[in-house]
Amino acid sequence: MFIRFFGVLTLFLCLSQTAFAQSIVMSDGSALLCYHSVKHGDPGRLSTKKTCKQALRDFDTSPKDKAATHVNLGILQMRSGKYIKAQNSFDKAISMSPNLPEAYINISAVLIYTGQHHAAIKSVERAIELGTKKMPEALYNRAMAYDNLENYTKAYADLKQALVLRPNWAPALKAIDNYEITPTPS
Repeated sequence: MFIRFFGVLTLFLCLSQTAFAQSIVMSDGSALLCYHSVKHGDPGRLSTKKTCKQALRDFDTSPKDKAATHVNLGILQMRSGKYIKAQNSFDKAISMSPNLPEAYINISAVLIYTGQHHAAIKSVERAIELGTKKMPEALYNRAMAYDNLENYTKAYADLKQALVLRPNWAPALKAIDNYEITPTPS
């Protein structure tokens, strides 16, 4: 079986929605406002970033919640195109909680945006090793990295698996529609 790709999948969802899967981390206390803003699609407004930064300064925010807030702040930064700041936020989350798979999923998104596709695959694979509960997002990001590396067979396989885990997931459905399976010549 040969998989042929139609069109270019670079940032195909950039204007209407996030191009690469992001994984939000739930928090408690003051970090909860940051979490809810990210969860409900905040595009990275300055006021929301300030709320997240305030949660990081609050004394009552636990280390676990601070790590989660760094992930959520990184998502906001990524959504507003601040990839280096986002990478720094995800790195801070990992330094506080090295086994936080969602941070690695989000790092993979930054790496895809910045054209570092091999590193993105390694980051996704670390999230998978850590037992992420966001497997569809991990598979989607890895598929996008494989696609950009023109490894369409692996990209297609990851998208198919993401859809097994989350049927009718719009980003994966839209991406997989760019592929066509053609028989291998005998």
